[in-house]
Amino acid sequence: KEEEQRRKEEEQRRKEEEQRRKEEEERRRKEEEQRRKEEEQRRKEEEERRKKEEEQRRKEEEQRRKEEEQRKQERDREMAKLKQDLRDLAYRFTSQSGHIIEGLMEPSAMRIFQKAGYDVDRCTKNYKIHIKATGKKAEYDVILLDNTVVIVVEVKINCTKTDVDDFIKHMIPFRELFPEAANKEVLGAMAAINYDRNSDQYAHEQGLFVVRVDNDEIFSLDDSSKDELRKF
Repeated sequence: KEEEQRRKEEEQRRKEEEQRRKEEEERRRKEEEQRRKEEEQRRKEEEERRKKEEEQRRKEEEQRRKEEEQRKQERDREMAKLKQDLRDLAYRFTSQSGHIIEGLMEPSAMRIFQKAGYDVDRCTKNYKIHIKATGKKAEYDVILLDNTVVIVVEVKINCTKTDVDDFIKHMIPFRELFPEAANKEVLGAMAAINYDRNSDQYAHEQGLFVVRVDNDEIFSLDDSSKDELRKF
């Protein structure tokens, strides 16, 4: 009987131990499953957060792009209006072309030539000279100068090839009429709102700077203006 009792007790302990083992395995399995679900949930939440952030960045970038495009269109409209206004002036006040464009050109003249590499630091507008002894007289629209160079700018609303030829002839006596040009390099430039029939290309071929209405600034120097410059 004692042997039988020990056997039963041993069997009972074995069953209890097996039951504990199963319960422990089940507990661990459930914990692992719970951790896996939590990890999956965190991963999904992180992906969703990143997706929302990326979508927000995309929307902000799109908004910035639209705003920049709107600003660009507004600038283009303003520049187109300015150019049209200037051209309207050309038709309405052709007889006063020099005074109108000189007023627009003068503030830009030093800036655009300094940007091109010339150290001009003085500007003279509407320079008039009359030498009574010789009877010679002349008028020059804008004169820029420093210690080594003088740049004479002829301003027009509508520039023709004839205007270019007249300016070159007009420059022949310049050194005699403008004493400060002594021992300095003298260059010429045409500035106009509109160049008629390729007169801008013609001015280039004659060795002159070409200044024109630009999309970003009121006036700018043509990129090819430094080629084969004529020295007066």
